[in-house]
Amino acid sequence: MSFTSADLVEFAEPFLGSHAMVTGAVTERALRSPLFTRLFRNVYVASTVPVTHVLRCKAAALLAPDGAVLTGCSAAAVRGIELVGAQEPVEFVLPERLLFALQDGVHIRRTSRGRIDSEPWQEIRLASSLRLTLDILTNTKLHRSLPRVTGYLDALLRAGEVAASELADYLKGRRDNGIVRAKRAFRLADPRAESIPESELRVWLTVAGLEPDLQVSVVDERGAFVGRLDLAFPEQKLAVEYDGDWHRDGIQPQRDEGRRQAIRALGWRFVIVTKAELYGAPKAVVESVRAALSRESAA
Repeated sequence: MSFTSADLVEFAEPFLGSHAMVTGAVTERALRSPLFTRLFRNVYVASTVPVTHVLRCKAAALLAPDGAVLTGCSAAAVRGIELVGAQEPVEFVLPERLLFALQDGVHIRRTSRGRIDSEPWQEIRLASSLRLTLDILTNTKLHRSLPRVTGYLDALLRAGEVAASELADYLKGRRDNGIVRAKRAFRLADPRAESIPESELRVWLTVAGLEPDLQVSVVDERGAFVGRLDLAFPEQKLAVEYDGDWHRDGIQPQRDEGRRQAIRALGWRFVIVTKAELYGAPKAVVESVRAALSRESAA
């Protein structure tokens, strides 16, 4: 059996390999060839299709039992908010009675706490915006830090996927595992943050007792706008900025340096935090900021 590019269009959505072989649509040899990408055990897609997290959610849904609920960052991706990469675990929450065979790349959480707020999706169910947020904040099994889940919450709030007032009511009185962390993340959240790493940097500083202001506008002696700072300590004129990979692309480095030089001319200092520093040694980042603030106090 040979396939043309036109034939592969029929396999643009995930499918069960066993079913496709029974119907004669593909052979086992074809499934093992470069024509198809294996997403999960017995689930494939044409290799011409880019693998995204949403695609992997659709693939995992083919394996899930009725009543399984796609949740967490996976449900957020389906709802249009990409918090995680393509290969992050696909997250489900299930009533305790349901069986779901373990699969690499699938994360299953069970609950005995009544109805799971959700709606129909892909023959299974999709968590409501409030429920997926609850699962992001309370799930400690995925080993996501408090700064990371707070960053996810910032993104959800900023996108309008959840409202702070509704989430506060939703969390009130709950006793789910992880609810203490969820409530702490809620107190730390701020939708003004413009990226998840920026949120993480802010939270690492805040939990260490340093509380930067967000989105601080800097003006000159005439009141003209000079620049905006993601995180800053205005009294000490100290700015803390995260430089991700995109800051090294094209003319962005020159733009960043030009803006910083103009702000430095007004007496400001900068602590620049790289991706390697934030994710490799966040406590050292905190101490560098603390030291910079101490130098100003001593002066």
